[in-house]
Amino acid sequence: MTAASRSSRHPLTPLTPFTGPAVLALLAACATPPPAAAPAAPATVAVAATPPAAASGPAAAASGPAAAASGPAARPPGAAAAPSPGQPPAFATVIRDAKRSEGLFVVWRKDEKVWFELKPADFDKPFFLSPKLASGIGEASIFGGTMARPQVVEFRRLHNLVQLLALNTAYIAKPATPEARALAASYSPSLLASTAVASLPHPQRGTVLVDASALFVADLLQIAPQLQRSYRQGYGFDARNSGVTTVRGKPDMLVLEVTSHFATAVIAVPTPGTPPGPSPTAPRTLPDARSMFVNVHYSLAKLPEQVMPARAADPRIGHFVHLQHDFGDDLARTPKLRHVARWRLEKKDPAAALSEPVKPITYWIDRTVPVKYRGAISEGILEWNKAFERIGFKDAVVVKVQPDDADFDTLDFGVASVRWMVNASPSFGAIGPRHVDPRSGEILDADIAFESLSSRNVRSYRSRILGGSDAGATQAAWAELLQVGRPAGAAAAAQGHAAALAQGLGHPHDALCQHATFGAEQLAYGLDVLAAQGELEPDSPEAEAFVLAFLKDTAMHEVGHTLGLRHNFRASRIYTEAQLADPEFTRANGLTGSVMEYPAINLPRPGERRAAPFQTTLGPYDYWAIEYAYKPLGATDEAAELKRIAARNAEPELAFGTDEDHFFGIDPDSLQSDLGREPLAFARKRFEIAQDLFRRQERRTLSPDEDYGALRRALRFAVIDAGRAAGTVLRQVGGVRTLRDFPNSGRDPLQPVPPAEQRAAMALLSRHVLAADSLVISPALQRRLAPDYLERGDSVLFGDDEVPTDYPLAQALHEMRRAVLTQLMSDALAVRVLDSEAKAARPAEAFPLTELYKRLENDVWSELGGKGDIPAPRRELQREHLNRLAAALLRPGGGLRADARSLWRSQAQGLLPRLEAATRRPELSEAARVHLKDSADTLRAALAAPLQRAGV
Repeated sequence: MTAASRSSRHPLTPLTPFTGPAVLALLAACATPPPAAAPAAPATVAVAATPPAAASGPAAAASGPAAAASGPAARPPGAAAAPSPGQPPAFATVIRDAKRSEGLFVVWRKDEKVWFELKPADFDKPFFLSPKLASGIGEASIFGGTMARPQVVEFRRLHNLVQLLALNTAYIAKPATPEARALAASYSPSLLASTAVASLPHPQRGTVLVDASALFVADLLQIAPQLQRSYRQGYGFDARNSGVTTVRGKPDMLVLEVTSHFATAVIAVPTPGTPPGPSPTAPRTLPDARSMFVNVHYSLAKLPEQVMPARAADPRIGHFVHLQHDFGDDLARTPKLRHVARWRLEKKDPAAALSEPVKPITYWIDRTVPVKYRGAISEGILEWNKAFERIGFKDAVVVKVQPDDADFDTLDFGVASVRWMVNASPSFGAIGPRHVDPRSGEILDADIAFESLSSRNVRSYRSRILGGSDAGATQAAWAELLQVGRPAGAAAAAQGHAAALAQGLGHPHDALCQHATFGAEQLAYGLDVLAAQGELEPDSPEAEAFVLAFLKDTAMHEVGHTLGLRHNFRASRIYTEAQLADPEFTRANGLTGSVMEYPAINLPRPGERRAAPFQTTLGPYDYWAIEYAYKPLGATDEAAELKRIAARNAEPELAFGTDEDHFFGIDPDSLQSDLGREPLAFARKRFEIAQDLFRRQERRTLSPDEDYGALRRALRFAVIDAGRAAGTVLRQVGGVRTLRDFPNSGRDPLQPVPPAEQRAAMALLSRHVLAADSLVISPALQRRLAPDYLERGDSVLFGDDEVPTDYPLAQALHEMRRAVLTQLMSDALAVRVLDSEAKAARPAEAFPLTELYKRLENDVWSELGGKGDIPAPRRELQREHLNRLAAALLRPGGGLRADARSLWRSQAQGLLPRLEAATRRPELSEAARVHLKDSADTLRAALAAPLQRAGV
């Protein structure tokens, strides 16, 4: 068959089959499968109550992974042995005494054997392969209920070899054209698995039997490498103790569930004296860390026969897009086509202003979801009907609850669901991934996952910041918390990590969604603050309503992802502080312009009225984004109407900025954990709430049945929230608003923060972060900050997150100030401030770098101009400033601008005599005097050191 003839009947323009003696010889050489893919002892076909047991414990499986590890070096993954000489057995011989079941394919089952019956028309035909994890291990991101990367696949027959191929759908051209022929010669499919034909053709139907285990009892999802990376152990796939456990057929789908065994012969332990670096660890959730079972749920389904019309993406609105390269138009600026991801939604009555859809978007609440939370989750899902009603759809979104005795699985392809997880090591809080038809961007399936509401999902993050033993990790955690700028290399690394996740169990955008994790932390902090203010009892119905509001907020956010919407981190800026303090306004309008935000919880100052804490209704942006993706449009006027819709982006309530706008740390509006139009007013309020909570812990009386860990937890949340407020302020200094405008908006796309706002931001940092009295705690309270001794015991006995005995509050505050100082003295910020000077409409009013450095010096070294001693926390901050100043003189960064380098030297020359003069003050303690002398010596040596000047 020629490439042109195949392309003419194949909507995905697949590639030409391999032909020619050389290629056939290569296939023959690669025909022997790796042992890991060979189904030596598949399990029974009936649903197993327990996974198949290893013959003699985990050690017995060692030969499987070891053999598997050596196979891929010589053969492609999934390759199987060539047929034995002679013909395969007759069809009737193979299926004798086997049980037949109907579905997408006829399936025959006998004992542990499972065969597909493939018709000639089933070969070279695209199918959608939707893999998911039906069970996991509760850690290492191997969680039961998660979606894995889908593939468009086809069966290809090469003589007596049947191959399961993953088609290359990213590159397309019009079928039966020269471009299609060139495309077929340029890009390859991938071999997932292969096996010999199991029978001769059926004498009447012409069908052949294919061993299902040979194709699917294998590590298709690359779980073993993920285990190896996570634990630094030699885990491998053990085919001998793996097998097909469930087969279910439907007219348009075949479901197989495979119990996959992974094992290692021994568990490696860290070796004393080894160089620094990742050390071997072991799973903590298994009875024996050498062995684990992971059930993989495969759905093999028909693709929609009628391809849904694709809708072009627009950068002014945030939708997930499916990317293809169309080589059919050489005159296009780029071959890239970006299609909006969306469900197929069509009116029953196209002429009606409001019509039910032909097929609604139906979400099933899985039977794993706790009953008490189903109502709030359902409300969050159905809230989206408001946006669809505005574009003419009635009841576009439907919610159903899976019965306890249901005979279907919500993991089946095409069943959108909401599931509950109780992972031992939560990592995402909630997630809303999708499976998409690559031809059009049509969303075909989605499975939202909620992790348990336990605060475990934020413990690890808090421990890295508060009390972690690794100073580098602590500073990295603070940098992440402050949301400061990342260099381009870090961005590329993050994108590469996301892409790696996309190749296996995750998705590039979903892997970065932390809405629920952040929201759970904010929920806990809000309950602490309101309890401390006497506004809320922790076990009251009001507290329960708090939790349900958080769940509805999270459900709306994750459903938004499954409808095709990306994050919108600029949406938090549309309402004023007065509006956010109004209970009636917030309940009617929410807190932000979009549920796709990560807004801070809406907390009152002490004595103020309490407004809505979470976003429980759609924002204006959400209506707009749904209109763009789902509004019914005729083919002739679609392009013009989409441009008209997108051109509204300059309207303030439709403000949009997404992950990449936030990630690079330049835009002061596109960031997480802020709230309100006035960012400095918001930060000031959060500083005041944190300081008030600090004061209330001083006089807090614990009940006899409480432990002192309650005090520590409240202060932890306060420090973290103050750090986030500091990050909001930091983004204003040198910030550049990056608007996604087209030229018709009348706005410049790059807008430096006004100088007055930058000066106000520096003043706020000076008062609430860099000042010695910004967050203080008495010695008496410090003596009461005992740990939760049960948690501390768990950290020692069971490897849980580290719980220090002594609460290092002073160190935590120092690390926060240090992170702020690092950002303010960074080369990247210096470049942005200098560039903002050049962009200023009125140069005389610009915020110059000289002013930034002078203000910072005065804030850090304020004691030089006064009287009295210099406290220890201030000495630490001053030493940090001095070390960075000296380093800039001795080893200036390659990207440092000439003006910045000159300013550093000038500042050092001016600071040195001030240090020398201060050392003579009689009221200084000996520690302060030594600190000043050593600082002066450091600065003097740095100024005297020879310089490596460019061009000399």
